[in-house]
Parts: sequence; C-alpha cells; structure tokens
Amino acid sequence: MESVFNKLIARPQCSIVILSLVLMLAGNWILPLTDRDEVRFSEASREMIQRGDYVVPWFNGAWRLYKPALIYWCQIASYRVLGVNPFAARLPSALFTTATALLLVRWGRKVAEARTGFMAGAMYVAGLHVGVIGRMATADLALVFFFTLAVWSGWELTRPIQPQRKQWWLIFYVALALGFLTKGPEAWLPLVGMILGRALRKDSFRLRLGETVAGLCLAVALVGLWGIPALVQTGGEFWSFGMGDQVYKRAIGVKDSHGMAGILGFAALLPMYFLTFFISFFPWSTRVPRALRRWWPERSRDNLGWYLFVQALIVFVVFSLVRTKLPHYTMPAFPCLALWLALQLQREKDSFAWFQRRFVFMAVLILFLTLGLTGVAKNNLVTENLWLAVQPHVRPETKVGCFGYTEPSLVWKFRGIITNTVVFGDEKSAKNFLTNTPPFILVVPTRDVAALPDTNGLRIAVHGLDTVRLKNVDLTAIVRQAQ
Repeated sequence: MESVFNKLIARPQCSIVILSLVLMLAGNWILPLTDRDEVRFSEASREMIQRGDYVVPWFNGAWRLYKPALIYWCQIASYRVLGVNPFAARLPSALFTTATALLLVRWGRKVAEARTGFMAGAMYVAGLHVGVIGRMATADLALVFFFTLAVWSGWELTRPIQPQRKQWWLIFYVALALGFLTKGPEAWLPLVGMILGRALRKDSFRLRLGETVAGLCLAVALVGLWGIPALVQTGGEFWSFGMGDQVYKRAIGVKDSHGMAGILGFAALLPMYFLTFFISFFPWSTRVPRALRRWWPERSRDNLGWYLFVQALIVFVVFSLVRTKLPHYTMPAFPCLALWLALQLQREKDSFAWFQRRFVFMAVLILFLTLGLTGVAKNNLVTENLWLAVQPHVRPETKVGCFGYTEPSLVWKFRGIITNTVVFGDEKSAKNFLTNTPPFILVVPTRDVAALPDTNGLRIAVHGLDTVRLKNVDLTAIVRQAQ
C-alpha cells in the first residue's frame, strides 16, 4: 500500500484532485435533493434563470434573502452546462471541496514537502464531516474555500520579507470579498487572526495600517458591485434580513430550534463544538491531542503552526459564542487543522502508515455511503415516491397545494414543470384549496383525507421516509384534471 501512496505523492496535485473528485462526485447522480437547504439553494438558482434576475434569489415565487448570490451564480453556471438536475446543483460544492484540498497541497508543499501537502489535502477531503457534506448543494463549501484562500494569502501577506506582497495583498482581499458574497461576514474572520498575529508576535507578522484600510475598501467595493443593486431592488430588505435576521438574531438567539434557550442553555452548549470536533474531524481528530501535547512546548518557535492553530481556534470560539448552533458552522477551521496536523505528523516516524490506513478506511466508508446506501435510500423517500406517482398527471398549468407536509423538496419537484407556485399550509387550509378550478393536485397526510369533502378526484397513496424528521410518512395526493 505504501508504494501506491508514494506514487500518489510523486504527483500530489493531480492525485488529490482525482481522489477528491471521486469521493465528492460519487453517488451525486443517485440521491435526489433531500436536505432542506440543498433544495432551497438549488431551486433558487433555477428560479433566477426562469426570471432572468441574477441579483436577487427567489424561492417558490418569493425573495430568498438568506445568503448572498455567489453560490447561486455557480449553480446557474453548472445548470447551463449540465442541465437542471441534482448532480449539477451539487457540482459547485464538489469542485470547491476539491479546490480547498488542492490549496492545502500547494501550501503544504511550499512550507514543507510534497508528502505533507498531500496528507493535508487528503485529511481534509476524507474527514467524516467533509466526506459526507462536501458535495451538498449549499454555500458552506464555497465559504470554506475562500476562507482557506484568505488564511493562506494572509499568512504570505504578513511575512516580514515578502517579494510578492502586492500579489498576496490582492488575493487576500479578493478572497474576503468573494467569501462575503458566498455566505456573509464570517468569511472575514481570517483578518482577526492576522491582527492577533501582529499584536502578539510583532516581529513575525507585518500588517500595515494603510494597506489594510485600502484592502478593506477594495473588498467592500467588490461586494458593493452586487450588494448595491440587491439593496436597491429589495428596498433595503436584503441587508435588514440578511444581517439582522441571519447574523444578529442567530448570534443572540436560537433560530429554528438549533440551540438551547436561556442562559443555562447557552452555557451548557458552550463546549459543544469542542466535543463535536472529534466526530466531525474523525478519524484525524483522534491524533490531535497527542500532536498538541507534543507541539505546545514548541509553539513559541513555530509561527506557521501558531497561526494555523489560532485561525482554527477563532472559528471555534466565535461560533461557540453564537446562540444558534449547527455542526457545520465550524467547518472553515478544518483546512487549517488539516495542515497543522500534517505539519506535526511529518516529524513522527509512524505517522505516514497511520495516515494511510485511515485514509483507505475513510475512502471506502464514503464510497459505501454514497454509492451503496444512497441507492437503497432513494427507493424509500416519501417525496420521491410521491413524485413518481403523480408526475404523469402534472401539467404546466396545474395548481399544487401541500398541507400538513410542507417540505421544500416538493417545490423542487413540482416547479420543474408547473408555472404556478406551490401553496403550503396546515391541514385546516386543505379544504379551501379544493375550491380551486382544476387542474390541481392536493397533497395531505393520509390520516387527514377522511376529513376532506368528496372531491371526486383520483387518489394516490404513497409511503416513505421523511428525511428531515427521520420517520416514515403516509401521504395521499388528490388529483383533479380539467374537464
């Protein structure tokens, strides 16, 4: 096995690109869009195309002001090439994951050797959390890429002797701008790490005030090329909702039950990310405590290791203080930790054999989950089963109402054909929907069908797994065609 890895290390960039694409693209054509955020991003990109509006995202006929526009543009580009389908929706994330791994290979090879860079890239892409969601059609993996690019360019920019200073300055502030256009202000956390470096290690970090102000002006100007038209078009709501509801309210309160209310709940969840790290970054996390004990006495002499560790720690600390919590919030720290750990492992005799065994294990596990289990799961998803049953009855003019089961995946399915929006509501609203002129399709939980008046329509019952609530659901679709 070591001879195989030696061949991979001989061409580390090519090897990591191929390995990453294999792991990230496997099964993407099998599993339908199931995660709520996957569907929302993917459908919003499709509706931008349909409307010819590439400034403000829409979902189901209404503004979607949760995130800036960059990830939607990436999905639109993918749709233009591959058509509108789940594989195309997920492709940008797979490419951003691969690009992040490639950054780590190049950075690791620059500061150490090819083996170190390869290990860093491979550990990132084959970590449990990235291996599972590194392909998902959301903004997270694009954010991680621009975050990592900013961390690397920020390191180069702060070198006391840097002959390519202007180049790294430009890369850093463009990365900040593109990161903001991907997911918002968290993309600017690498600047905090640079400021701490300048404050705590003045002789090792150079950060000029004039350069910083000019760079921030450049980043803000680049964001403004999209942001100003978006604010004008929405009457300022993109800012008030995006920064107010999605940033400020998530920071001080619990959104969508992702956290615990009250002071005691906040205190109880403070160590959450430091615990979930051992699962999210598995199997590499198991080696971190040993590497940290070994590195800690030497930290004052290791500027790069200190910088990487601080950048990762900032992410964990900031999101530990945010009241709303989700495991993927700390993913921007993983590339920093992967390179930090690879740099520590290069000094240990048994480290490469340890790395090889675990990488092979993770690669097999990821392929098993994406190629094996997804094929089985596809045939047991309630939305997929519903769509297969009703699709022959759907026309562009069909009205669709979903009551009591209101998953966004229904919008993705139906709006691929219908020109109307999908109506959502509770079970009590279903009777009102029946007053519509056919053609229409009404979807309700099967248990609620008896409470509806006789519609004299075709009834189609389906059963399957609700992937959000992880429980089996029985649905009935009532189909009325035009006379």
